Amino acid sequence: MRRGFADFLYTMLTDVGISVFRDEEELERGEETFPRPIQVIEQCKISIPIISKEYASSESCLLELEQMVECMDNKNRIIIPIFYYIDPSDVRNCSGPFERALDEHEKQNCIPPLHRIGELEGHHLHEKSEVSHGGVVRQIVCQVEQMLKKQDLVVPKQLVRVDSHVQGIMAKLKVDYRNGQAVKIGDSSVTVLGIFGIPGVGKTVLAKYVYNQLYHLFDACSFLGEIQAEIDHHGILSVQNNLISDLDKGNAKKSDSSEKALLHIRKNFCTVKVLVLLDDVTNHEQLSALVGKLDWLGPGSRVILTSQTQDVLININGAEIFVLEPMKQDEALKLFHRHAFGTDSPHEDYNKLSTDIVAATGRLPLALEVTGSSLFLVKSKKAWRETLTALEVAPHKRVREALEKSYNNLDESAQQIFIDIACFSNGMDERIPHNMWGVDNDFPSTSIQALQARCFVEIGEDKKLLMHEILKKFGQEIVKNENRNEPFKRSWLCNRKDAPLLKRRKGTEKVKALRLNFGDGSEGNTIFKYDQPVSLPYLTCLKLDRANNQGSFNVLLPELRWLSWCARPEVFYNQSPDSRVHEDWGGWKFSEEGCSFLYKLPDWGPMRGLEELLIDGTSISRISFPKDSMMKLKIFSARNCKNLTEISDSVGYLQSLVYLALDGTAIHTLPMSIGLLKKLNTLSLKNCRRLFNLPDGIGNLKSLQSLELSHTAIQELPPSVKDLKAMKLLRMRDTLIRKFPEAILNLEQLEEIDFSLCPILEGESRRHFEIVVFGNPETDLHWDFWPTSKFSPPFSSPGTRHSGMR
Repeated sequence: MRRGFADFLYTMLTDVGISVFRDEEELERGEETFPRPIQVIEQCKISIPIISKEYASSESCLLELEQMVECMDNKNRIIIPIFYYIDPSDVRNCSGPFERALDEHEKQNCIPPLHRIGELEGHHLHEKSEVSHGGVVRQIVCQVEQMLKKQDLVVPKQLVRVDSHVQGIMAKLKVDYRNGQAVKIGDSSVTVLGIFGIPGVGKTVLAKYVYNQLYHLFDACSFLGEIQAEIDHHGILSVQNNLISDLDKGNAKKSDSSEKALLHIRKNFCTVKVLVLLDDVTNHEQLSALVGKLDWLGPGSRVILTSQTQDVLININGAEIFVLEPMKQDEALKLFHRHAFGTDSPHEDYNKLSTDIVAATGRLPLALEVTGSSLFLVKSKKAWRETLTALEVAPHKRVREALEKSYNNLDESAQQIFIDIACFSNGMDERIPHNMWGVDNDFPSTSIQALQARCFVEIGEDKKLLMHEILKKFGQEIVKNENRNEPFKRSWLCNRKDAPLLKRRKGTEKVKALRLNFGDGSEGNTIFKYDQPVSLPYLTCLKLDRANNQGSFNVLLPELRWLSWCARPEVFYNQSPDSRVHEDWGGWKFSEEGCSFLYKLPDWGPMRGLEELLIDGTSISRISFPKDSMMKLKIFSARNCKNLTEISDSVGYLQSLVYLALDGTAIHTLPMSIGLLKKLNTLSLKNCRRLFNLPDGIGNLKSLQSLELSHTAIQELPPSVKDLKAMKLLRMRDTLIRKFPEAILNLEQLEEIDFSLCPILEGESRRHFEIVVFGNPETDLHWDFWPTSKFSPPFSSPGTRHSGMR
């Protein structure tokens, strides 16, 4: 019977034009071994062992099986086992008739190959089979036809680090993937997987490799490359007809409309298990036009796509996402070496240059490939150094072209934010530039989401904006292209070589942001050294690192919204009459903790557009604001200004102020004008050890929600605290307060209080009272204090709880 089945299978395969080698000798002579079948197995793409109960008794069969497994592992060959009236578990476990045969002939070395074969998805013929022998043969013929007639997609030979990615993708696709081979589809549902990452990271190559591993498991397959380019040239209908032609194996007529093409897909492929790879999908409309709804494809179908944006999956429930990151340094070096030297190891003299070039490419496979190939057989170190210099300035042309395509698909607002991050905000807390973007962009969060969807920017766990180095270079190159010859006519200035351009009295109107870093102590880092005004009328962002100022700092910055002056200038003096700092004064010193030797802020003009001012750690002793200045200031922080003893009444001019932090200063009190800050939400005075009292005007802070007074010398709160109706948090940990402020008992919004470690807080028998507060639904907070004898728990509203005396 086994011979009859083999005859039938052989005839059916040859009838459809497949070249088949049949081991006639093994069928007739059994135990003898012949080298010729072993040699043929090495050349065949597919091996079909017909395993019966007597199979393990044949030495030649076992040797051939061992060779099949070896070719599967080393040459990516395919095995389709047929379990002919024997249970696959007997083969896998070498049990039943196989155990007896192996013991009898002492062929224990054949156990591993048998175990591997028994794990493979094959065809099991047995007495209770619902499918006839003829039906099984037709399934096998169709399977072999699909495997042989569908050519592998072309992928580079120098691939590095593919296996770990393939395993991850196969798991998301619910494919049983073992020993480098896709064995079976593990789920009958239709699954869509998107592969995302920045341009040049290798999405298409990885997708093709996965496709080559999978297509033999499907009834029909289609790869549609560069979809957006095809649509641009011939329209979506052309792409639809290509898909239909592939899945119908060329038998379908071309549709003359997109609607008819969709109808054909819906009617003809709902019972067919298909594999579709869509390369470079731009939007979800394209995806819908090609595969419609998921139930339009047969059970077990898989759709893989590559795209610059995760938004393409917006309408697909349960879609899987795989984000491809740039290569690790060692992997990137190996790939570069393979292209530049044809080997995994470079010539010793080129080790340092190779490492530097790989770093400059951003570890992107596309950049590594084109750069390495351009240096193949180039022995001139000068040429290598010139290549390195060019890459440090801007991405390779091929990479730049790929990035431009994705960048051009962003709307104008997202493009502007991308440029801002590349030139200015990378590494910042996202909340800082977010305030600036909100002035010109009604929906900055939407723009950020668009950039995240394209892997153009990440937001770290610490809320910092993170952008890949190659993207930063690309963004900065866009700004340079605004005017290659006249940098002062660009919107962003990021190169300290451009600093002398600010000597210009006019022509700088286009400059919106200035970031200059002199952190290496280089010469020529004086930025403002002029008696006449320097006009920067549209400057919104100013970031200087170790930059100096000489002369009258009368720079016109009416639109400035954000200012950072890091690591204290080496020379910074003001020629105003009351200035104690002059040219020969030797008080300036470099400091690693910021501007700790800055005693007075310069006169920067009104700065009506400034929204955030941070002067933490400076040596400023008094703070005063000119009238009508900083009208938009929302955040002001002077933490750890140890010499700061006075806040003038002018603080009341800051009508937009929302957040005020004076932690760790030497102030004794606050001015009455503090009550004019109607929008103030947070007031933090922690660690102000000389702060003895608060003005009664604090009760006018109708928007105040958080008051932090821990580790101060305050002995009592003013009666006006009863008017802080919006307050949710009050902390007075480790203070000198004597009596619990009963005025706060009627503050209905109050959720959290802390009077712990207050050594002289009065209380009868000083019993410990604990309140468990659920002000934040995500936390369970415990605040401790010593109550007075008359105090009763103030919290009885929903959302809070007290435990009582103990």
